[in-house]
Parts: sequence; C-alpha cells; structure tokens
Amino acid sequence: MRYFILTLLLLATPAICSAEIYKWVDEKGQVGFADDLGKVPKKYRDAAVITEKQEQAVEIVEKSEPEKGARKGTDTKADAPDDKVKEKAKPLYGGKDGETWKQEFNRQKSTIKSLEEQAVGIRERMADGSKISRGEYLTLQNTQRDLEVRIAKAKQKLEAMNEDAGKAELPAEFR
Repeated sequence: MRYFILTLLLLATPAICSAEIYKWVDEKGQVGFADDLGKVPKKYRDAAVITEKQEQAVEIVEKSEPEKGARKGTDTKADAPDDKVKEKAKPLYGGKDGETWKQEFNRQKSTIKSLEEQAVGIRERMADGSKISRGEYLTLQNTQRDLEVRIAKAKQKLEAMNEDAGKAELPAEFR
C-alpha cells in the first residue's frame, strides 16, 4: 500500500511542478499573475502570456503630474491658468498626446515580442521529441497553436493602432 501511494505521489509531481503562470498588464500598466487562464480577467485573456522563466522583477517608474492645488501655500485659482497653458502646449492626436501613443505602441510591440519568444521556446522544446513524453508533446502543440492565434491577434491590434494613428495624423516618432 505504501508503494502504491508513493508511486501515485511521484507520478503526480511533474503535473504539479509544470503549472503554467499567466501574466497580463492592465490599462494602468499594472502586472497581474494567475495560475489558471480562467482566473485572468476576460478583457486581458487575449494579451495574457505564459511565463516560463524565473525573471527578476523590474520596477517601472512613470512620471505623474502633481494634482492641481496640491502644493502648499498656493491658491488653486491662481494655478489654474498655468495648468491650462501646459495642457494646451501638448498637441493631441485622436484625443491622446504623443507620449501616450508611444507607450501604447511600445506595450503592444513588447507583447508581440514576448509571444514570439515563447513560440520559439516551444518550438525548441518540440524539436527533439525523444526527450519528452507524448502527452507533453501534444500539450506543447496545443500551446503552440494558441500562441500563433494570440500572435496574429496582437499583430492585428498593432495594425489597427497604426491605422488609428494614421487617421489621427500621429508623427512617426511616436509609433
């Protein structure tokens, strides 16, 4: 009986250890993680990527504008004209400034790059079928197909962004 339980435990270990972690980024730039695709919010599932490597976390620091009237000893009414002048100085393209467009393009390009790197990694793992089990090979095939669909959707989204940027007459420096 002990050997039977031990055998079951040993057979279940690879399934437990090979759990996939899904990573996504929301509109605010916050990164989320989940161990099941069903736990990823629906609107981020297409952009969620499977993390395979243990990478060191990178802190993203974004510039934020101080709130109006947040400075001590100042009158909010006196600051209002200056703030309006600063806002008008930035040209808007389709309702967004150039830096916002640039961030969105960079985010989409990095998503595509990440998905393509994952696809390359899976192809490399599948290259030598003698080192992996049939079940793992079939799982990798399904994951590869899923990645191909997600890459195609991400590229379509980038094309749509390019079209929107063209309609908004966004300069090439922000793309």
